[in-house]
Amino acid sequence: MTAGPPVLETRGLTKRFGGLVAVDQLSITVPRAQIRGLIGPNGSGKTTTVNVLSGLYRADGGEIHLCGRRTDKLRPHEITACGIARTFQIPKLFGHMTVLENVLLPALAALDRGAGGALPEITERARGLLDFVTLDRLRHAPAKELSGGQSMLIQIARALMVRPLHLILMDEPFAGVHPSIRDIILEAILKMNREEEITFLIVSHEMAELRRLCQRVSVMDEGRLIAEGTLEEVANNQLVLEAYLGP
Repeated sequence: MTAGPPVLETRGLTKRFGGLVAVDQLSITVPRAQIRGLIGPNGSGKTTTVNVLSGLYRADGGEIHLCGRRTDKLRPHEITACGIARTFQIPKLFGHMTVLENVLLPALAALDRGAGGALPEITERARGLLDFVTLDRLRHAPAKELSGGQSMLIQIARALMVRPLHLILMDEPFAGVHPSIRDIILEAILKMNREEEITFLIVSHEMAELRRLCQRVSVMDEGRLIAEGTLEEVANNQLVLEAYLGP
């Protein structure tokens, strides 16, 4: 495992919506090549955290550092260029574009910025990633024809087109997904982490999958970090039990 600064570090991260504090002084550190789970009851601030980290929402306070570089003042495409990719619980694909075109988007955006390689090379890489997620046979199909699970796989392939790539943020990647596709997602995450040292922060309610994937989990409740550790450790934490079950 490569040494160096944490891939992700937040310091006092805060996001408000009017009088609601959705993320409240959140400070977490995720080292390089770790698969970290982010769990908590509904409404605890997990998805808002991912939206702030990816630049979809602007933080109201605190700092975000990616590989030692501060990113909380950057725009979403600038954050992506720093090496962050993400997937959404409700897949964000362009339905009338083909599957291959959707996967190509990050690399085409990099070409517009004067980065990346030649188009044939980029297309070959996209085809390889589609094969990796078992969907190259559908490369010419409109994205709107995909199932929810297939759309999640396309989001993963599209995330892997980001170069450089240090961190993938995943919001409920297993929700409502067929078990066969769930296994493909699991194996893809493990392979990317093992072979390319990509770091993951995964929001999920699926504890069986997180147990297979995550070395550590961070637990949020009412916008705050209340516990960190292995799943077994946090499952026996009194604050976590109260958050899920009530005092």
